[in-house]
Amino acid sequence: MENIKYIKKEKYIPSDLKLMKSKFSFIDNIRKESFFRQTIKIHNKNIIFGIEGPIIFNNGKFWLNYAYVENGKWGKHWILVSPNLDKIIKRGECFIRLDSGCLSSLLGDNTCDCLAQLRTAEEILIERGGIIIHIPEQDGRGWKEYKMANQRIMHETNLDTITVAREFYGGEDKIDIRTFDESALILKSLGFTMGYNFNIGTKNPKKVNALLEAGFNVSTQPIETNIPSKNLLKNLKAKDKFFHKQEKTHARNKERQMV
Repeated sequence: MENIKYIKKEKYIPSDLKLMKSKFSFIDNIRKESFFRQTIKIHNKNIIFGIEGPIIFNNGKFWLNYAYVENGKWGKHWILVSPNLDKIIKRGECFIRLDSGCLSSLLGDNTCDCLAQLRTAEEILIERGGIIIHIPEQDGRGWKEYKMANQRIMHETNLDTITVAREFYGGEDKIDIRTFDESALILKSLGFTMGYNFNIGTKNPKKVNALLEAGFNVSTQPIETNIPSKNLLKNLKAKDKFFHKQEKTHARNKERQMV
């Protein structure tokens, strides 16, 4: 295998390689391109991109790549784009979903609707165009494998996800330790400039505030799902109450800063 080479760029440039000659020369060109990594410096942080390729659905297509902030906290951020990056940047507005990878939902757990939200976001992208940033390292609201201890407690005690997390991790401020500044840096390195209009699919004020603080304009569109599960309804009510409380706290803190 050849050594990976890191190429400095001002912003991420999607591949423009096309099948123009023989299939074999195209394969060779793609192979050569796959040994390069674009590196973009934003606010003295290096954002490193992987190799892009298509993800084909029955009703549409996405372009998938990953990026990570060098020495960052949250590892690879997988980036789904539809129809393509140039078009949605030129439009000046698009739908966005910051999706914290939820393994238990992917495996079929019915105590959360994370997978259903991701599927709904994908449908929105196919219909309207936009971007999803999927962050597997943020599973369990950032606590990763400790989430399964929470799952066990929920199963045995019938408590909701927020109550369990508050007791298990030791306080309200430790329920959700995710941060989204790395996502904002990746968006800038993709070419989204300050003032770009994002319609974000979330009820989480942390996600909204991260984009606002990065200089983007943000409107919200909470993603609603319909999964008939008692456990899920209990958890959704608890999460809605928690996120609403977070939003009020952030608003109060902002008012104090302005005084």
